[in-house]
Amino acid sequence: MALSQAAARPSAARADTARSGAASCRPQQRARASRRCEKAAERRGRRLNAVETAAAEAAAAAAEATTAPPADTWAAFAAAVSGEWEGVTASFGPDGSPVQLPEYYVPQAYRDWGVELFDWQSQSSMLAEEGGLTATDRRMMPTVGCEADAIAYTQDARQLFSTGPAGPPPAVAPDGSYSTGPSDVSAAECHKAAFESCLMLPCQPGAQQHRLRLVHSLARLGAESRWQLQEVELHSERYDSPYRGKLELSGCGGGMKGFATSEPLSADALAGAWVASGVRYTAEPSSSSSDGVSLRAEAVAGEAWSAQDLQPLLLHPLRAWSCCRTAGEGGNDISLAAGVLLNEGGSSMALVTRRLVGGRLAAVELLTLIRA
Repeated sequence: MALSQAAARPSAARADTARSGAASCRPQQRARASRRCEKAAERRGRRLNAVETAAAEAAAAAAEATTAPPADTWAAFAAAVSGEWEGVTASFGPDGSPVQLPEYYVPQAYRDWGVELFDWQSQSSMLAEEGGLTATDRRMMPTVGCEADAIAYTQDARQLFSTGPAGPPPAVAPDGSYSTGPSDVSAAECHKAAFESCLMLPCQPGAQQHRLRLVHSLARLGAESRWQLQEVELHSERYDSPYRGKLELSGCGGGMKGFATSEPLSADALAGAWVASGVRYTAEPSSSSSDGVSLRAEAVAGEAWSAQDLQPLLLHPLRAWSCCRTAGEGGNDISLAAGVLLNEGGSSMALVTRRLVGGRLAAVELLTLIRA
């Protein structure tokens, strides 16, 4: 009996030791299990973060893939700008003087009589759709008298901008005003560039809508290949009908009156302080746009404005004016402005500005100015 009790003691001791060891292992096991849980949670968190990041990037890419303005702005703009517009076009040199039509477009009879021609009779078909704004511009060839019903013309079809990633981003206003042109002219092989500004004029009830379009044409000139203004093209147009891809132009006796040699605006008309309102577009990098930029819009209200620093200032007929200033290396810092007084008293003005820094688009403004 004593032997049995003695033999049992070591077994009991081992059992106690085992129980003690098991008890001491439990905190370690719990710690290891806790660490496993933490690592699993961390992995789940990383996966969730990766999913959320991918979703955010996809959303950003989808937003970036379209450069369209807000739907209500685009709808109003499309209704105002689309249609058949008839008008007159004239060109002005870098000093603001009117430029005669190229001689090969002028009938021999006019040359024989010493008649100088400065104005084109023109027509523009514009259509703003979901994908962007397209235009077809036509110019009627000068004729002597009513020589024919079918008048010859030149034609230029183009896409002014795109609401998707395939072209220049749109800078537009609900009244039909816009600014368009290349977003990057910094490359040395880029030798010519044209920037277009459209200014809508007040429309009286029952009257046809009128507008002005000014196109600044620049070229790299001189030994340093600097950007310089070549000419300014001024289009005076009135709304004729809804868009239909019109091919016919106004015949003899139709169309609008020429203006190229009319009295230009006086510089005094721009003097003084003005208050600006409208929209400013700021260019931002965009990997999904073929132009490499998108435009972010912000409202402008109550900002002070002055024409004091607008040099060189070109004064045009029809109460219009423009300015083109180049600076920096290669003339790649380009500032453009186009404006028109909206009434006889000169108390209000429409203005479009466009600014490139280092040859790349920086900002666009579509403004209405009220004399302070």
